[in-house]
Order: sequence, then structure tokens, then C-alpha cells
Amino acid sequence: MRTGMIQSCFLLILLFSMSEQCGCPAQYTQQVVCDSKLVVVAKVEAFASDNLQTNYQISVTKFYYGKMEYDKLSDKKTLETPKSSAECGPVVLSVGSSYILSVSLYNGKMSHNLCGLQVKAKSASQVLLKGLAGKYKDNCDCEIPYEFDPPQTGPQTKNQCRLAPRGCSYQSVCSRDGNGRCKWQGC
Repeated sequence: MRTGMIQSCFLLILLFSMSEQCGCPAQYTQQVVCDSKLVVVAKVEAFASDNLQTNYQISVTKFYYGKMEYDKLSDKKTLETPKSSAECGPVVLSVGSSYILSVSLYNGKMSHNLCGLQVKAKSASQVLLKGLAGKYKDNCDCEIPYEFDPPQTGPQTKNQCRLAPRGCSYQSVCSRDGNGRCKWQGC
């Protein structure tokens, strides 16, 4: 009886801890960019923090995608980020540094969590920069499996890029080749 109770308690603790974890479905930068309304280079000017979130004061210095969406925002300077790991935080950005960020938009505000794109601008790889220059968005119709998708079975279709082969970066581009098939490029 006692062993069963201990196992039940352990199971409850395990389930509770699992429910408090962040789960990012996108494995590849291309998926994040294709799912984003706004991708920018932003310089962090300052920040303020409370128990739930950190609000970064930013200035957008470059737009990759979403300038029209940005123009509609009521607050163009504040980037809200969660502190809780259950909400895919904490996001840590350095004042004075510039970052390439994918940003979610809601109620006229910007938000960002650890599931989004977050790369120091001066450390951006050539693969990432080529992807952001249009390769990612131009190939959003190529299907890339998300982390929680069931494994793909059967023959690969023209529109599918399955898991990237060894040697591919998570920033690689899944794009159409000369035959119109989606394939990983630059691996």
C-alpha cells in the first residue's frame, strides 16, 4: 500500500513538473519566421521588471518582415517577455546590444519568448541572413515537421522537407530545388 502511494505521489509530481515546462513546437528557424508577423533587428535601450515579466525598451533599426504590422502598433517601444519557464521565459537581453527577433503581436503590443528567434545581430550566421533576406518566407509552402507532429511515414511528397540530414543547422533553408521538390539547402 505504501509503495503504491509513493508511486502515485511521484507520478503527480512528475506530471505537475511537466506541465510547468515550455514546449516550443518549431525546431527550425524557417518555421519560426514563417509563423511570425514581425521579424526585426532591435536595439535594447533599457528594461523594467516585475514578478511576471520583463519589459524591454527597444528601438527597431531594421525590418525583415512586418513593417505594416509594426506601424499599426500602439506601443512601438516596449517588448514584453515572460519570466516564467512555463511561459517560455525568462528572456535575457543585454542593454546596448542589438538582436534579430521574431515578435508576436497582440492588443497593439509586442511580445517575445524563448520559442522565438533571438540572435545577437553581430553574431548572425550567413545562413540565417540569407534565410531572412527572403529564402525562408519564399519557401513557407515547404512542409517541415514540428516537434510535436507524429512521425511522417510513407513516401516523401514534393512539398515535404523531413528532419534535416546530419550536418544541417537549425537555421538551414528548406527550399525548392530545380525539380520543384522541397529539400534542405546549404547543409
